[in-house]
Amino acid sequence: MKKKIMILFVFLLFSNSKPTYAVTAQNEVLEDAVLSILFPTINKELFKMFGPGEKYNCAAITNIKKKYNGTYVFGATIQLVAYKPQQNPPYTLVKFNFSNDDGVWSIKSVTKEPIQTKTTDLCRPPV
Repeated sequence: MKKKIMILFVFLLFSNSKPTYAVTAQNEVLEDAVLSILFPTINKELFKMFGPGEKYNCAAITNIKKKYNGTYVFGATIQLVAYKPQQNPPYTLVKFNFSNDDGVWSIKSVTKEPIQTKTTDLCRPPV
């Protein structure tokens, strides 16, 4: 009897659990989709800031919030590490604050800070 209850418990446990890998993969796909929408604007701003030849890696959404309930208006913060191909440290951690208040994603502010590495702990390759 005890064995049957344990088997039933294990079966219920596994049948109700969601695979975390599938949820994580879906979130990464959604993050990549948002980044692909914002990359043209990011590339233009990087060209204005650093000139031609600037590379970047570790692009990530560090914050995204819905501004008003019942709308599709968001604010998002994107960060990346910018550098020239043969540049030695320090590199530049660039944070873009985006908003789509007027229906089009646009940069509201940009911050830059020097860092000693080309990677951050948020770095992951696109899915």
